Amino acid sequence: MKKFISLLLVMLLITSCANKAGNNQSTENKEGKKVVYTSFYPIEFATKEIVKDKMDVKSVIPAGVEVHDWEPSLKDITKIKESDLVLINGLELEDWLDDAKKVVDEKKIVEVSKDIELIKPQEEDHDHDHDEHDHDHEEENHEEENHEGHHHHNHGEYDPHIWLSIRNYEVIAKNIFEEVSKIDPENRGFYEENYNSLKKSLEELDKKYTDGFKENKGKHIIVPHEAFGYMAKDYNLVQVPIENITSDSEPDLKTIANIVDLAKKEGIKTVFYEGEDSGKVPKTIAKEIGGEAKPIHTLEFITDEQEKNGDNYLTLMEENFNNIMESFK
Repeated sequence: MKKFISLLLVMLLITSCANKAGNNQSTENKEGKKVVYTSFYPIEFATKEIVKDKMDVKSVIPAGVEVHDWEPSLKDITKIKESDLVLINGLELEDWLDDAKKVVDEKKIVEVSKDIELIKPQEEDHDHDHDEHDHDHEEENHEEENHEGHHHHNHGEYDPHIWLSIRNYEVIAKNIFEEVSKIDPENRGFYEENYNSLKKSLEELDKKYTDGFKENKGKHIIVPHEAFGYMAKDYNLVQVPIENITSDSEPDLKTIANIVDLAKKEGIKTVFYEGEDSGKVPKTIAKEIGGEAKPIHTLEFITDEQEKNGDNYLTLMEENFNNIMESFK
């Protein structure tokens, strides 16, 4: 009901704005630049790296807010509607998209996941026997989410965390380059040069991952939630998620016990917690195995402190690599 009422108000607001606008059809900002909205941080970073100061790039979600937790206001929807391009992850990551599409021109909305080889959430237990929790993943996750009464983030058939694979991120950057070039073909050469520069940085980082993980094939990493499937696939690692793909409910005691047993069996001494989280459960598991808890970044957003420190997608992905490598020692 809340969303329905909000949508009606949005439509009234949009109609009012349209009437006031008259014949003014420009979507450029006051500096004459095209306006691009991105749904969350990884897309925002790549877009800014490619367009530099040629376009006004904004994030739909405010800094420091997780993509799952955000709901747009009337003002947010109006701004999105008036932009030239809206770049989204897709794969049902953006819960707000269905409502937005009712008032925003769908031709402006582009998913950056095109040409990426998608994977499904893991259904096998990887030796930690999640039994009732991982078998028939989709159906049981939906039931668990409804039972727990959390945000009910029902992702689709595929794992949406495509940006945590550097190789996927190269594809994302290419898709962004193509889309911004479509709305500003005169500056295509400029965008291509910047895209190639970003691609080179990603290739160097991918090589670092490849070389580092070459001697660690098949090793397990205990991660806060099921977000690292693409990365694990790229480098032949095995992710052991504490929480499910949506990270909207804490694991039960049986799941924790299974992970502890696996860690002892595999000699794992590091449990990762989300870099921006307190890591209560991971630290509990680490204590049980006589190990330590370390941060890992899912990069759904970047904090003000990280930004002030000069961190970005590239530096935080490198930090992930260093922490994982350290865990293998």
